[in-house]
Amino acid sequence: MTVLVLILSFSILLLIGVPIAWCMGVASLLTIYVGHLGLPPAWFAQQTVRGADAITLAAIPLFLFAGELMNRGGLTARIMKVAEHIFGRITGGLGLVNVATALVYGGISGSATADTGAVGSIMIPAMAQRGYPKAFAAAVTAASGTLGIIGPQSVILILYGVLTNTSIGGLLVAALVPGAFIAAVFMIASYVVAKRHHFPRNEHPAPWREIRRDIVGALPALLMPALVLGSIIGGIATATEASALAVVYAFAVGIFVYRELPLRSLYKAAASAVATTGVIMMIMALATPFGWILTVEQVPANAAAWITGLHTTPIVTIILVLVLLKVVGFWLDLGPALIILAPILVPIALAAGLEPYQTGVVFTMTLGIGLFTPPIGTNIFVVCNVAKLDMWSVSRWLVPYWIASVVCVAGLVAFPSLTEWLPKMFGL
Repeated sequence: MTVLVLILSFSILLLIGVPIAWCMGVASLLTIYVGHLGLPPAWFAQQTVRGADAITLAAIPLFLFAGELMNRGGLTARIMKVAEHIFGRITGGLGLVNVATALVYGGISGSATADTGAVGSIMIPAMAQRGYPKAFAAAVTAASGTLGIIGPQSVILILYGVLTNTSIGGLLVAALVPGAFIAAVFMIASYVVAKRHHFPRNEHPAPWREIRRDIVGALPALLMPALVLGSIIGGIATATEASALAVVYAFAVGIFVYRELPLRSLYKAAASAVATTGVIMMIMALATPFGWILTVEQVPANAAAWITGLHTTPIVTIILVLVLLKVVGFWLDLGPALIILAPILVPIALAAGLEPYQTGVVFTMTLGIGLFTPPIGTNIFVVCNVAKLDMWSVSRWLVPYWIASVVCVAGLVAFPSLTEWLPKMFGL
């Protein structure tokens, strides 16, 4: 009865369009009153406060603020210029430039939505001007925007670390090689599409003097992920302390190096970071009593027992877990989906043979596919707004990237060394 009230009330509220945080909060309160838990209402308040009371969560607003400062300080355009020098001569080169820019920028912003919006606002008009279909430009931007969650400052990986008690520093380092691997597969998909549709390439490369100038100009921005990871790997700072270093560095680069960050924009950057953090923290807080009820009612244990009771091979178990993640990712944003599913599915994935860091990256990547998949894909809405296109015209061009994403997830599952090698080398 208790679980039925919780799940049914949550589902009904979600279907009628209530925000996910309030769905979990109201469902938990209804369960306290209607179910058979025997808990006072004060328990709900205590659990809610406890859900947001984790020092590691302080890294989220700081990383978001650092990304906002770098974006407003002229970062994106500089990264794009360097990427165009490298990939511009290839057929459909601007598609590859789009992916490369998203990879580097995502390592600074830590947010898929921020990555998609910042890169899309520059790349979509530039690609359309060079003769690429605007819908293709929007599609590659939506897909490559997911690289923002597989990077050195990934907000989702920080959430995963808090939820599963996994080293956040280790997760951020573990995501480096998978991020590059996913970007490479997306570039291959872009190249195949470009060859098939005879997209243009840059026939007039820039002189070496201009290339050298652009690379030197982009170096301060490119060094930011190295600063964050270097401080964590070297034992100089925790992930939370590294996020504070990132803010100081982003401020110094924007003010004194690029000189494109006016002081009046600090308020807007801080407001944007605080607004995003508020949403995340509200979800984390209200998810705690929701998850506690599920745990007490043994839903995770029963789900694990059901899957293991199927007596399938480990690979089939992993496939079942990934399919469930994929289906849920179609309908829920990454944070809520991770909060609800991680306590249930992570123990199952680990028991089936996945490594701890591998599980975090695979879960994040699998849920991330939902960001550029209809009907709820956040990245699709962002690029459609920038390009002034409808969802379905963009979705047609996304098919190669859906296939590429499945290949990436399969590769990350099949080769644990992609995620485990780097953290082990640094003793994380």
